[in-house]
Amino acid sequence: MEIIKIAWRNLWRNKVRSLIVIMAVCLGMIGGGFSTALMIGAVNKRIETAIGNETAHVQVNKKGYVDNPDINLLIDNAKEQSEKYLNIDEVQGVSCRLIVNAMMSSTRNATGVNLVGVNPKNEKQISSLYTKIENGDFFEEEKRNQIIISKKLAEELNADIRTKLVLSFQDIDGVLTGASFRVSGIYHTGNNMFDQANVFVRRSDLERLTGISNNSAHEIAILFTDNDDLKERTAKISSVSPESVTVRNWEEIMPDLSMMSAMTEQFLSYLVAIILFALAFGIINTMLMAVLERRKEIGMLMALGMNRKKIRRMITWETLFLTTIGSVAGLCINQLLVWYFGTYGLDLSSYSEGFASFGFEAVMYPEISGMFYIQIVGLVIITALVSAIFPIRRAVRMNPADVLRTE
Repeated sequence: MEIIKIAWRNLWRNKVRSLIVIMAVCLGMIGGGFSTALMIGAVNKRIETAIGNETAHVQVNKKGYVDNPDINLLIDNAKEQSEKYLNIDEVQGVSCRLIVNAMMSSTRNATGVNLVGVNPKNEKQISSLYTKIENGDFFEEEKRNQIIISKKLAEELNADIRTKLVLSFQDIDGVLTGASFRVSGIYHTGNNMFDQANVFVRRSDLERLTGISNNSAHEIAILFTDNDDLKERTAKISSVSPESVTVRNWEEIMPDLSMMSAMTEQFLSYLVAIILFALAFGIINTMLMAVLERRKEIGMLMALGMNRKKIRRMITWETLFLTTIGSVAGLCINQLLVWYFGTYGLDLSSYSEGFASFGFEAVMYPEISGMFYIQIVGLVIITALVSAIFPIRRAVRMNPADVLRTE
């Protein structure tokens, strides 16, 4: 205990130097921690958005449909199959969709789209798209031939609520057909690629126009209660599915997003390593200067009987005090920043178009787990102990007689 008290007093003998090192450690923790939280928050939000708006957790398709989305590649007995999926405990909702390639035109322009036929009630259980409606509603009125389009398509086609759009597509017999639809809602997800490609109509309207049975589907989308144990839950879906279908989870549907998540974790480990590497050099430099400035003092202590073990402990405690004070202060400030921006968001609207091109939202919500702080504190302590080795070796190798003779 006496050695700890001596180490604490030694730490503040040169207050300016000690405070500079503590501030450097503190700023390093804030910069590294907040960057980590921001990147984790952005990627997790992108995954959450992709699952909520685009893919759900799992999609079931007829074999061959993914490579060749032909209108006739339908899942038979889709309603009965959906009931089997709903009986699995982790499944929150199921929606049977029809998907047809179509040409959509207005008086101003025309564009190709994926025409998705949905049951509004079921779709609300597995998709958050209805919460993205900026104008109009999500099939609230019981009217025929209503269509939901994106804000981007509305601008491109000069369309608004109640605007009539003409859609042309093939029916189940390969005959070109089509109909006029009125815009009932305009959505905006923040993902330009998704918004540009997808429009939504009632499944019953698409069944009538294409001749597809109401017990068939091109896609069965399944949402779990959460994103945990994804592979195990996908295996459960596969176990109750017929051999004629393909079962894919969101990681298989969007491998680029899955890879981005893995790369983010790897990049963050490199970032932490760089910060700790820089921290180690700062600690070595500071403690080495402290040892050299106190050569006579350390020599006197050794001459009076303080053994080398106690000298090691004293310098080790000084090093630990410097790093732990700085790291704990930095992580506390970092947590305040994460809490604030995690609640209110970091608005980067000036870069919204660039973010939207990659499917990211312009408002970011940083997030970080408690385990990150535990790991960082542990790594900082290990770094401090390793960094103290060189100054300790310089101190314990001193010859008290030689040190005391020098001016």
